[in-house]
Amino acid sequence: MMSFGNMLILCCVLTTTSAFQPVHIQPHSVSKTNIISLNEASTSIDGRISIPSTELDDALGLTQDEKTVVNVHRICSPSVVYITSVLKSPTSTTNKLQSNTDKTRLPRGTALGSGSGFVIDTTSSSCYVITNYHVIQRAYEANQMKTRYDAFVNNLGKNATRIYGEQVGRVVNRTLDSLLNDGTSQTEEGSMPAQVFIRFGSDGDDSNQGGKASYLPCEIVDVVKELDVAVLRTNASTALPGVRALTYGHSSDLLVGQTLLAIGNPFGLDRTITSGIVSALGRSVTGVAGNPIKNCIQTDASINPGNSGGPLLNMKGEVVGVNTMIISTSGSSAGIGFAVPGDAVRENTEGIIETDKDRSNYSMNRKGRGWLGVDVALGSLETTLRKRVNVKDGDLSVGAFITSIASTSPLAKPESTIHVTTMSNGTTKLGERIINFGGNDITNGFDLVKELKGRVEGEQISMTVVNEDGDRRIVYVTLGKVPACNSQ
Repeated sequence: MMSFGNMLILCCVLTTTSAFQPVHIQPHSVSKTNIISLNEASTSIDGRISIPSTELDDALGLTQDEKTVVNVHRICSPSVVYITSVLKSPTSTTNKLQSNTDKTRLPRGTALGSGSGFVIDTTSSSCYVITNYHVIQRAYEANQMKTRYDAFVNNLGKNATRIYGEQVGRVVNRTLDSLLNDGTSQTEEGSMPAQVFIRFGSDGDDSNQGGKASYLPCEIVDVVKELDVAVLRTNASTALPGVRALTYGHSSDLLVGQTLLAIGNPFGLDRTITSGIVSALGRSVTGVAGNPIKNCIQTDASINPGNSGGPLLNMKGEVVGVNTMIISTSGSSAGIGFAVPGDAVRENTEGIIETDKDRSNYSMNRKGRGWLGVDVALGSLETTLRKRVNVKDGDLSVGAFITSIASTSPLAKPESTIHVTTMSNGTTKLGERIINFGGNDITNGFDLVKELKGRVEGEQISMTVVNEDGDRRIVYVTLGKVPACNSQ
């Protein structure tokens, strides 16, 4: 916490999802295409009658603005989760039985913090969730300490054998095994001391008390401390057929005064929605890593403890931010909240998710995602480069700007190479842009990233590229295997 004038307190809070409306001539109109799945939803009354939701809305005489907010909540709130973490108690027969049979209760242990999160990817057998790093920070640090401790003990045994010989090494290893497995202070064998759980609220459950919704264990895939963001994974997506992934909007397109919505779990109250506006843009706040998080969104949508990690939504139901902090004199909402920009979250977490999917595929001897081995201009850089392109009349496609090619990339071969966009000493030289990939048009960098998600290694692809003068050519490439820590 930081004090401001001995009165104001900068708080990390568990933020809720909020939906923002871009400013148009008709600010709150939402096309039928955007809400078709909501309009077709049915509502059960007394378990006997099913009526389309829109008929109920019309019967209630809701305004267009109210219908939009109601529809965003209907379609987005099922994807918002409650997140909590527990430092597990020593193993006991009772505790094992409880954890295996009663999924509506958390295992016995010390609570390490809670907040909100939202589903962002369900394209594999796993379900990926985005939240704030500070929501799961204590669990993450506890598990990291366990990992480092295990590595130290293993190295100690190996070094004893190497330095003093096998006889002494065996004695040291037996002693370590006896100390580590005495059964008095250890959690379940092979597990981490802290466990993160997510809970999907269910209609009719007593949300304030947890109701009948199950707690699903999940793993911390990775964290981005500099953005106060974490990626979680649960392997229980098959048990949640109705859950859909939320989609990203463009936080760079937001305007001050635009309507926003937040959905989260303030004070443990599941799927609470609040509304507000974009109060300011380009704010810089200090994150948990001690560095400034730039281009944050300031909003007056009510954000309270328990909302951290929840999505901030535009009026189309697209994620434009992740709620992370408030400034308050009391610790509760005072109308000044901040969200990490969605563009930055998307850019830094998509690669983490795709790399984790690849690891899973390789472990099951499946073909992994195809790898092109390029860096793509996104966000503000892409916006700047697009302004320099001379688009011919009637040609709306600009394409993806390639800023670098890895030395092991399939495009590094002479027969497949393309010219990249370079920036040096304040001078920018536009290279070739990819405007078609495997028969699909590419209008921006995100289009190319999305295309690569559905491709597998070894797949042969034809690409259409165009240079600054408008000259086009076709390049043929065979996608490679994703190396560690690469996303495109």
